[in-house]
Amino acid sequence: MEMILYMKTFRYLIITLLALSCLGVRAQSSREIAALDSLAAVSDSAAARGLVLRKAALLKRMYCFDEAAEALASLLRPGAVDTEVLGELADCHYQAGRSAEAMLLYMQLTQLRPEDLGNQVRFMSLLNRAGALPDVVAQGREVLRRDTLLPVLTLVGDAFNKMEQPDSAMRYYATALRRRPRNASVVSKMSNILLDRKDYDGALSLAENYLALDSLNIDILRIKGLAYYLKENWMLSADAFELAVDLGDDTFAPHYYLAKDYSNLMMYKDADGHFLRAWQLDSTRASLALEIAVNRTRSFVGYQAGVKPWFEKALRMMEPDSTLMSSIYQNYALAEYTRQDWDKAIDLYQKAFEYNQKYISAISTIGYCYEQKKDYRRAVEYYERYLKLARPGTRGYRQIEEALRFVRAERFMEEP
Repeated sequence: MEMILYMKTFRYLIITLLALSCLGVRAQSSREIAALDSLAAVSDSAAARGLVLRKAALLKRMYCFDEAAEALASLLRPGAVDTEVLGELADCHYQAGRSAEAMLLYMQLTQLRPEDLGNQVRFMSLLNRAGALPDVVAQGREVLRRDTLLPVLTLVGDAFNKMEQPDSAMRYYATALRRRPRNASVVSKMSNILLDRKDYDGALSLAENYLALDSLNIDILRIKGLAYYLKENWMLSADAFELAVDLGDDTFAPHYYLAKDYSNLMMYKDADGHFLRAWQLDSTRASLALEIAVNRTRSFVGYQAGVKPWFEKALRMMEPDSTLMSSIYQNYALAEYTRQDWDKAIDLYQKAFEYNQKYISAISTIGYCYEQKKDYRRAVEYYERYLKLARPGTRGYRQIEEALRFVRAERFMEEP
């Protein structure tokens, strides 16, 4: 526990120092830019180019990518190719999230400077963002013929993973992991594939090997906890998730699985606290409300105040929106009514009325459908039912009164 507190304090100090450092860098950069602008009238074109490149570099340090791009664009000349300027401009677009502009420039740079593998990696990253996965694989294989770069191995593995070719993805991930064993991202991706395959021992092996190098990695602790949970080893699963929570992982997954672990271990009161925290983090799941109710039943919490409200909450969440459901059935019924499929229309209008008891027009329309079927007995039944619900004197009321007189007469004529 002391180590965990030390790590949290250390991280806080680092973040604070970085923030102060950034403020200092920004102030210094602003002064340098002002000085460079004062030299803007320099006549030597090479010197002027150097000044603009320096200004762009300072603007990028300040995260002013639009201003940096504008400065760099001023150096471009028709018919001339300056790969250094193009590279800096491409980086500005990339950092600013303008993927289309960056992709066009990196595509050009990979052709102009094929030996620059950094441009190749950036281009692959943009292809990946754009979903051009076969192109990522093709470009990656071309680069890997020259150098087994770790980012390229990962990008190709990701592309195969997204294309649902896990065997190919695992080959590239495994190579990347051999190059750098302390790579939590790759371990996480490989473990997810193994968990999908129900190879829980394989996922555990990966997680344990990584944790031997970095025992406090929250992402890998989650994988370890989930693998043990899926193996129904509640105690070891709880150990992993407890450590993740102690390290500051206050997200839904560790609290939820800790609650499930404790509940399976019949530690119902401990489970309740984590179930409630999971609910605070995500209160959209009816199944979670039900799990809370069931766990509280087992822990002998007071029924009226502690259990019943959660069962009722779960039921309310499972009930559909009555207004929306009625509207769906109304329109569906109208479509069948228009087609003169009277039986289908009757069934749908009945459902529309069930969801909205104020929609009494459904009752009169059902009566009309029975009238068209010449089932006058049922038509009379529904017309009379409508008149009991409708307000006398309205247009609809008078129309159904007239329809009822007609149907009663038809029914009388049919009776022997």
